[in-house]
Amino acid sequence: MDILILIISLILLFKRKLAWVLFAIILLTNDYLGAGTNLSEFPIIHNVSDAGLILYLILFFYLLIKHNFKLKETPISKYVIIFYIFLLTSIFVDLIFNGINLISIVKTSRHWIFLSSVWIFYYIPTVEVKKLIKYLLNALAIISIIMLIEFFFDLQILAREVKTEYLNPGFLITRGSIPSIFIIFFLLLLFTGYFKFTKFIKYFYISVFSAVLITSMIRSWIVAIIIGIFLIVNFQAKLKIKKVLTGIIIAAGLILIIYTNPIINERFRMGFDEMQNFTLEGNVQGNFSFRIFQAAERLNYISQSLQYEIFGVGNITEQNFPYIFKTGLRNESGIVTQLDTADIAWSLLFLRLGFLGTFIYLIFYVIMLFKLYKLKFSNPLGITTFVYLFINLTVISFASSNIATGQFWIFPVLIYYTINKN
Repeated sequence: MDILILIISLILLFKRKLAWVLFAIILLTNDYLGAGTNLSEFPIIHNVSDAGLILYLILFFYLLIKHNFKLKETPISKYVIIFYIFLLTSIFVDLIFNGINLISIVKTSRHWIFLSSVWIFYYIPTVEVKKLIKYLLNALAIISIIMLIEFFFDLQILAREVKTEYLNPGFLITRGSIPSIFIIFFLLLLFTGYFKFTKFIKYFYISVFSAVLITSMIRSWIVAIIIGIFLIVNFQAKLKIKKVLTGIIIAAGLILIIYTNPIINERFRMGFDEMQNFTLEGNVQGNFSFRIFQAAERLNYISQSLQYEIFGVGNITEQNFPYIFKTGLRNESGIVTQLDTADIAWSLLFLRLGFLGTFIYLIFYVIMLFKLYKLKFSNPLGITTFVYLFINLTVISFASSNIATGQFWIFPVLIYYTINKN
């Protein structure tokens, strides 16, 4: 499927249908927006995101040629240069001192290529970005509806796992499929009034996205969306009172669902109990302690070497790294994943980039937040993107590795330049 999407996208690119090309890049680098996985077996086993990377590079050079090989210098691009200097230094250390071959380096660090979008996405016309937003909204709605049908009718339509069941004391919990992280962005954007929909259509989208979020029972995402709505309410407090009341009602509704639904309530109660009873000397007793122990184990490891403190373990592949860590997600063979864990961003950032690299990366992240904060009143997209980045950093990063990947920035950079140009 990814090869077919790549071929079609190349045809569309040369017809200047940039919105569809960008849509394809996001689709391929985000597990088909939650509808599939990142693994493809045709024609050989490979990552679907690699097709997205190839398409991105072709788009990059297409725009570069079209604008006379002039890279756009912007206030955020210099921070990416600093980060890239760090990455190149880290690669040099890997090649000279760590004996890591170039293939391993390409495998583990190629996703940072997407950060180069800060030099080229300025040239994407605003009208194409607006089309992209509509394409993403409708695609997410269709996928979410299918996920809800799967959940309520016990069907499997998409390639993703339909349900996960596990037993808590007194509770058999059934969870729906995990949706795309873009669900959170668009749920927030719908509230800002960006889309000129009728009330029925607007609340239809909100209901669908809220329902798929609740059935997935991802506590961090539910907490993040509640925080996000309250932040947007605060930013829009001087605007129409109806929008403020709508935000309060939505947030209150989500909180009410948490307290009235026994299964969701139990999930949150267990989470609070884990945090209250947590000690570093204790044992893993739930997701919270599992992630804390996992991060602590890896931080302790890199703290034992000055090189690792500065650069992390570098670009060594999972297969070539020794079996050291005892806490982490297990792969299909039942072995604990050592490096490429997907359930907390900080383990991945500190392991791969060390303290220095993580610090430089966070500088770029905070600068983006600062720039968007200044633009928050100029466009509903500004408010939404600021809040989206903020809750990803402060909440979701402790339950997901999204911010530790280069493809995470494709959409925020597009939005940033769209607002700036306006």
